[in-house]
Amino acid sequence: MNPGGYLLDENLSPRLKAGFGPDVLVVHARDLGGDQSDLALWTYATEHALVLVTKDADFTDRMLALDVPPPWVVRLHCGNLRAREMRAFLEATWPRIEALLPTHRLLQVYLDRIEALA
Repeated sequence: MNPGGYLLDENLSPRLKAGFGPDVLVVHARDLGGDQSDLALWTYATEHALVLVTKDADFTDRMLALDVPPPWVVRLHCGNLRAREMRAFLEATWPRIEALLPTHRLLQVYLDRIEALA
């Protein structure tokens, strides 16, 4: 099964949605209304086959503790980049991320490397 789009966690700017292009489904946590809990975001991503993009370690921890198929998780380890820097980082890195997603459920993305876990 391949991901059907992306769910950006609250710790990422909603302005990043524009960088994915018009043909890609991208939902920001704020689009779901109110303060969504991590569990609510996790459930939404799972039910809609979305890749959860976050800087939050809680999703990685949850993923490693479960025995059921989780959603895809892309955890960004890039510190507090300004929106423009984050967008440039994602634009440069995203083709490699997309290439890994069909075969890896968890990607740990650092400024200098990507660690992919099945």
